[in-house]
Amino acid sequence: MPVKITFQGVLPELSGFRHADKVTHAIYGAVIGIIAAFFAVKLGFPPYWVALAAASIAGVGKEIYDAKVGKVEWDIWDVLATISLPFIAILFKYGSSTWT
Repeated sequence: MPVKITFQGVLPELSGFRHADKVTHAIYGAVIGIIAAFFAVKLGFPPYWVALAAASIAGVGKEIYDAKVGKVEWDIWDVLATISLPFIAILFKYGSSTWT
């Protein structure tokens, strides 16, 4: 089963394997988080938390858009996939010291 890159409008997405949509959401969440973190550093905000907030807003916004325009069901797993990589970055940054 080959991995394919297809286009949904102008944006590329992965297809051809199980959970390709979730991997695509995770990639876009990471890209949005990196861009947000870059600007957060320039503006003096905490980059990891800004990245998570930006990915969360993008994930929820995409689901609202899909529900209104695409007429598809809200999928919380898409939102969780979108925020997964920024969240993992926070876990690596702060580790267990945040909770002790």
